[in-house]
Amino acid sequence: MEQQRINIMQDEPAIVAVDQKPQEPKVEYAAVSERFVALLIDYGVIFLPCRFIGEWLLKTFRPEWDLWHYIAANLAINVLFILYETVFSCGDRMTLGKALVGIAVVKKDLSGPISFVRAFFRAIGYYISGILLLGGFLIAFFDDKHRALHDVFGGSVVVQIRQKSAAERMLLRFLGSLLLITFAWTVYVQFFGAGALVDKYYVSQAQKHLKKIALLEEGHRAQYGYYTHDLLRLSLLSGDPVQFQRDTQKILEPKGFKIGVKENTYKISAYAKDKKHTQVVFAPPER
Repeated sequence: MEQQRINIMQDEPAIVAVDQKPQEPKVEYAAVSERFVALLIDYGVIFLPCRFIGEWLLKTFRPEWDLWHYIAANLAINVLFILYETVFSCGDRMTLGKALVGIAVVKKDLSGPISFVRAFFRAIGYYISGILLLGGFLIAFFDDKHRALHDVFGGSVVVQIRQKSAAERMLLRFLGSLLLITFAWTVYVQFFGAGALVDKYYVSQAQKHLKKIALLEEGHRAQYGYYTHDLLRLSLLSGDPVQFQRDTQKILEPKGFKIGVKENTYKISAYAKDKKHTQVVFAPPER
């Protein structure tokens, strides 16, 4: 409640207000589009280099990779992203994306930066939002402070730290909308599309099985002097023909399997049991 005091130094009494309640600082919260642009940059900082490295590893070691190799590789990338978001969202630090866009993460009461623990829970919130089919991100469109689910976990808000021109704001809105579509498509492809982890595993298993068949072909030629297109004959050389036939039916599509034999060489082709029924081929190097 304001107190009033009379100023006796003037000819006419004047009412002067004292002990006024201090005004809260004017804060502009980051727009959803700006936040998505920052996330795209931060996503690229971690995932793009790891993706290039991962593609090289797949080309080099894919025939020998099992499902746990894929799980471990994806887990390592995501742990790295969580650490990056955690470290650069607490204290007075900012991620590269937020620094370029001109926004920062602070406590929801605007009293300062969030703690390391809060930043960690905030980073975990990204994945919970993704599991909810991006619902955790979409709630930011309906919140007056543009808080997403991960902001709730982190007890945080994202604020503007510099003024932007009208042209820059328009560009950020456009890029943010594009990012939202791209992010949704990436999640779909990763979990449901042809690039899903399980599908890559099926292709890898099919390639490994063709390599086993090729070893049996070499053993058949060493024993009988020629290559054969008869898979049953090859299964007899495996040591456990029943299990070999079961593995073949489990890993490869029943239709499309073929062993082509020509003079002193051969070629094995089949289809994996992924969604696209990817064709896999094995041919020995030319002698």
